[in-house]
Amino acid sequence: MQGISTILNIAQGALQAHQTAMQVISHNVANVNTPGYTRQKAVLESQLPFTYERLKLGLGVRVDSVLQYFDVFTTRAIHQKAASLKEYESKASVLAYVEALWNETGDATLSQSLNEFWNAWQDLANHPGDNAARTALLGKGEILAQKFNSLSRELQQTRNNITADVEEGVRQVNKLTEQIARLNEQIAAAEASQTTANDFRDRRNQLLGELSGLVEVRYIEQDNGSFTVLSTGGLLLVNGHEHWDLSTAGESIYYNGIPSDVAGRITGGKIGGLLDLRDETIPQYLANLDEMAGTLIQQVNSLHGNGYNLAGNQGMLFFEDFQSPPAVPNSGDYSGASSYISLSSDVLGHPENVAAGGASGAPGDNGNALAIAALQNDATLSIRKWAITQRGANRASSAQTGTLDGYYQDLVGELGILTQDTRQQLDFSQSLMNGLEEVRDSVSGVNLDEELTEMMKAQHAYEAASKIISVVDEMMQTRLSLR
Repeated sequence: MQGISTILNIAQGALQAHQTAMQVISHNVANVNTPGYTRQKAVLESQLPFTYERLKLGLGVRVDSVLQYFDVFTTRAIHQKAASLKEYESKASVLAYVEALWNETGDATLSQSLNEFWNAWQDLANHPGDNAARTALLGKGEILAQKFNSLSRELQQTRNNITADVEEGVRQVNKLTEQIARLNEQIAAAEASQTTANDFRDRRNQLLGELSGLVEVRYIEQDNGSFTVLSTGGLLLVNGHEHWDLSTAGESIYYNGIPSDVAGRITGGKIGGLLDLRDETIPQYLANLDEMAGTLIQQVNSLHGNGYNLAGNQGMLFFEDFQSPPAVPNSGDYSGASSYISLSSDVLGHPENVAAGGASGAPGDNGNALAIAALQNDATLSIRKWAITQRGANRASSAQTGTLDGYYQDLVGELGILTQDTRQQLDFSQSLMNGLEEVRDSVSGVNLDEELTEMMKAQHAYEAASKIISVVDEMMQTRLSLR
């Protein structure tokens, strides 16, 4: 009876093994469209044989483990590229909006307003005693100032919006690191018995991908299966079942409640891209816009103050004096000029005070109006050009010589080049990501045709094992019927 019982046990073990294999196959099929799922396979192993009258006889099959077709190298590469992809996505989105603000193809652009301002001075030079020409000039000057104000306000609002997006991103980072720490604990507990926690690992890898999309990270697997996760700047975010939070206050980012700004140690991902824009790109364009507005104020006021109004008086300002409180007390410092520029109280509502007259001061003299109109083509103007790097820590400027129009067109051209380059980087990153995902899916993805083949194999093996049980049952009945 012992031999027949052994056969029965082998068949029963085969039923259990192939039933488990079928369960794994059904799990694969059920998750064919599940994001982040990694294909699994039941690994069958023959049981250790036993010795019977000098013979080594097998004891059937068992499921040794459930293997996960996981490509470690490609998955790490995907996480790294996710940081680059999301960084360029965030930059491209914001730059497209900023480019629309500076759009020079539509109406009511800054360059158009500036051109109409110079033309109004030329019209006044042609009719220096005409009150209508003076009123029209003040109207064009006010429109120009409002255009500067609007651009400055929109750029600053964009920075504020970015800060709000960064705050939301930090909240998402904290949520993800908490979930990863909890999964670390579950994985370590599950794998303490030397059994791989495949589904927990899938979920953790998916969360790591989401975290990489927010901030570039590096991770190390510990002996117990848990991960240690750090930002590329060295901030420890997760270690085993522990995690450390980030927090925000204004434009600063704090780590673990320590009141020291760590924004500079966060790079890549959506948050890193937004910080680059908020602390480098937009402040640089805002500083150059201020430089242009400040130079305009200084040049026009310098000539206007020496000219004569209709009453023959001098010393009138055309634009509000930017160098006096409450604006900027430091001479030559034009920061904030684009938000401050406005018509002065000397001329606002007083077109007769526009100083069109030149040195003679005689009625009909248009010398000063001509001099101010000539500023449009004055290529000897010295205008500083700012470059802001290292998240605002490095601010450097260099003097450039040229017209105000040329200076502005250079800014618009540089913005267009930066936006185009960012889009190209985004397209390249997306192409790389698509390629890596194809490689990963070829290894880790569920292929329904393959699963159908495995299903048929498991089905036939199960049917064969059950046939063995049926035959053994007949053998046992025959044996028992013997007298």
